[in-house]
Amino acid sequence: MEETVEMIDIHTHILPGLDDGARTLEESVEMCRIGYQDGIKTIVATPHILPEIYKNSRSTILSKVQELQSATRNLQSKMNSELSLVILPGADIHFSPDLLELYQNQELMTVSDNNRYLMVEFDFQSIPYRGEEILFRLLTHGVIPIITHPERNYEMTRDPRRYYEMIKMGCLGQVTAMSLTGEFGSQIKRGAEKLLAQKLIHLIASDAHSINGRTPILSAGVRAAEKIVGKEEARKMVTEYPEAIIEGRRPNVPEPLSPD
Repeated sequence: MEETVEMIDIHTHILPGLDDGARTLEESVEMCRIGYQDGIKTIVATPHILPEIYKNSRSTILSKVQELQSATRNLQSKMNSELSLVILPGADIHFSPDLLELYQNQELMTVSDNNRYLMVEFDFQSIPYRGEEILFRLLTHGVIPIITHPERNYEMTRDPRRYYEMIKMGCLGQVTAMSLTGEFGSQIKRGAEKLLAQKLIHLIASDAHSINGRTPILSAGVRAAEKIVGKEEARKMVTEYPEAIIEGRRPNVPEPLSPD
């Protein structure tokens, strides 16, 4: 980006060995370096929580975050550099009908461990029956769902009315930077642009998984978003809005436009 913007990457699979993201601590540290060079100063580590596949507990995530933060400090010392990167805990939680019960049983990790925001991932085809009701139950208990990469969900982009209702009731939406740059294909790019134009997206994140292919790069996605929502709003999606979420505050986002 042409001027200094200290960005926050709120969705990454950067913790080693917990899911389909970084495999080793060395890869995790290299991902941190790549992100830092792109202008990212805060990374939220969000490993998958998916029943029977990725059973990542709060304690496991916190331990891995501490391990990675220590490793980046060691790198900073060895390089005599100013790699002052902050790593915070989170999770990318697969949608299930018992989300509220899992949260109340302390089986889920919230963004920055603040018990305020929960990142929720739907599958890539549809929205489950009564999905809105599950999210509304979380909202009534003071937990705000962040819907991750809706542009990669077929139903949400083909007919965004149900997704619109989720945003209208208080949920937030997060787009993947690579979706905006076309690296997931033209159809997903069009879907991302459509949701952005309708003010149904509030956060841009890398959803990084590796040092090759899906890297922690935000700047290109922000530049693409600027063409649709303007420079100020696009940059808020990687600065002001995620900062509010990390601090447990509600970001002052624009009102969504009805898709009807």
